[in-house]
Amino acid sequence: MKALTLTAAALGMALALPAQAAMTSAMEQSLIATCKASLSNSRLTFNNTMKVYRVNPYRVLDKLVCNGDDVATFAEVNGADKVANLIRDRYYEGQVTIQDIAFNGQRLEVWFD
Repeated sequence: MKALTLTAAALGMALALPAQAAMTSAMEQSLIATCKASLSNSRLTFNNTMKVYRVNPYRVLDKLVCNGDDVATFAEVNGADKVANLIRDRYYEGQVTIQDIAFNGQRLEVWFD
């Protein structure tokens, strides 16, 4: 009976905690490379970087924050107008969005020097 109570308590605690995955170093490096590639003002460099690191732009770019700004704004502020327009035209505008009811509001934010 004691084992059943402990199992039920452990299961309840596991379900009560929010499901958050820690960012791995490989994931962080790929996001940093994506932010740095957005500064290049070369659409080819930006697309190749996303291919090399296997970044799905439709899933990542709307959540990625580079030094406090979204990727398109970050690129535009740093003079990369071509990449900023590419991101806004291809990956932001006119998309159908599906709301995740389990989403906890966590954004993927990366800071680098």
